[in-house]
This record gives sequence, structure tokens and C-alpha cells, in this order.
Amino acid sequence: MKWILHHYDFSNFSEKVRLMLGYKGIAWDSVEIPAHLPKPDYTPLTGGYRRTPSLQVGADVYCDTRLIAEYIERACPEPSFYGGSPRNKVLARAIADWTESRMLWPTALYITGINAERFSQDFHSDRASLHGKPVPNVAQVKASATKYLAQMRSELHTIEDLFVDDSAYVLGDELSLADISLYQIPWFLDTIAPGHSFLDQMPRTREWMARIATIGHGEVTEINAERAIEWANQSTPVPVVRSGFNAPEGLIVGDPVLVSPIGELSPAGGTLAFVDDASIMIDVSNERVKHVRVHLPRSGYRLSRNRADK
Repeated sequence: MKWILHHYDFSNFSEKVRLMLGYKGIAWDSVEIPAHLPKPDYTPLTGGYRRTPSLQVGADVYCDTRLIAEYIERACPEPSFYGGSPRNKVLARAIADWTESRMLWPTALYITGINAERFSQDFHSDRASLHGKPVPNVAQVKASATKYLAQMRSELHTIEDLFVDDSAYVLGDELSLADISLYQIPWFLDTIAPGHSFLDQMPRTREWMARIATIGHGEVTEINAERAIEWANQSTPVPVVRSGFNAPEGLIVGDPVLVSPIGELSPAGGTLAFVDDASIMIDVSNERVKHVRVHLPRSGYRLSRNRADK
């Protein structure tokens, strides 16, 4: 089955998935999507979900890097992301949550601030809209660099302490998803603000980053968005095994629903196909796609009835 990653080059979450695919030795097709709305060839495949990246496998579209990691691990269990230990899986998830909240946001706001004029006003407006914030002017974006520098430095410095005992990787001697999740943040800083001296003051972190970078991205073939949509329309979603799960929201399979990340305005709309404590699946059809199934995680997402869909 063809695997297609919808991403863009300087997206840190995309780099996380690119490294996952490289670590597993998976050959994949690459579709580059815009960094901000509109995304006319992307959102039809995701039911309107606008975050990056997503992994398309036939007519199934997996969103959010946590769920993408779970899918990749099931499909290609060796080499494991977790060293075969359920404990390591929990630790890797905890480190990813820390990385992608306390560490990511001050870093992202600092990077955007020092590059305020490099990014278009459309980009700044888009990010404000995603988080339900007023659209800032360039001066306000620049001010965020100073505002968040101390927070970024405080969080990044913690990485150095993970290797104080000369461990090669975050959880010891074996690479895990914890490394790939954590790496995306200093990689992001290096990519958008190259030559940043702060990381150069962290020698153990630099050595670890060099080890992670050797994973690479695997065998990649560039394709266009039309080909990805064509592939979706030639495929059929994997059949769903009904669970009999009772959703706390009172929704049942067949209901029109919205699934949106908590704290962000990025809803996916469709027909509920499956829900349990781990994941949500919705069926999506529109003028571009015949039938795709969009997969999203339960944790961190809100499931609600789509009252606009009568």
C-alpha cells in the first residue's frame, strides 16, 4: 500500500514523522502542502482539518503525530519505537507531551518573532486564527521574541541534563520515539534560526542531535496533490471493526460530527464511523474525494455533534 505524507519542509511536526518513516525504513511519497490556509488540495482529504502533517494510506488519512506514530508502529513493529517495553511507550508519550507544549510554544513564538518580516502577513494571520487570537502586526510579532526567549532557554537547557550520564539516547542506550519527539524542537530552532549560539553551548545535546540526524527520512518520492487525491479515490478505507463503545458525548456511529484539537480552531467534519477511548474515525465525502476515513486521537481532541449538518 502506498504511504503519502502531506507536509511542508520547515514544519517541526512534519520532521518528526519524516524521521519516524526513516527509522522504520519505509518508502513514502511526499506531497508538499502550504504552510498556511488556504489549503485547497489538503483539507478535502482531512474533512477540513488544517494542521500539518497527515499520513495518507490509500483512503485512510491519519492526523496528529501521536496517532500517526501508533499507526506506523502497528504496521511496522520492527524496529520498535519503544524497545519492546510498555513502560518506554508511556515515557515516550510523556516526553512528547512535554516537548510539544512547554518546550514548543515558547520556541515557536521566539522563532516567529525574530523572523517576523520573513513570514508573510497571511502566515501571521493564519496562526492567530488557528489559536483564536487577534491578528497581530509585525511589531507585536517581533516583541514575542524578547518575551519568550527566557522561557525557551529554560526548557531547551533541560535537554542537556538528559545526557549527563553519557547515555546515547533519552531512555538509555536504545533510540526510541522519545528521541524523535524531542529532537524536533532544537531541529526547528536550527532550521528557522541557523547558527543559534545557545544550542552550541550544549555539547551533549549537539552530539545527540547528530546521532538522531543520521536516521534520515528514508526513500522519498515527490508527487503532486492531484495524484494523492486520485489514489484516495481509487482506494477504499480499511473496514471498521465495530466496538459497541458508548461515547460519553452520547454520539453514535452515523452521526454528523466535528472533531477538533482542544485549544485550536482546526475542526474535521464528517460522519462518525468509530470511536473508543483511543481514537475517533470519521467518514468524509466531498466534491474532491469520494470516500476517505479520517483518523484522529481521542486524547487532546473534542468530539461534538455537527449541528450545521442537517
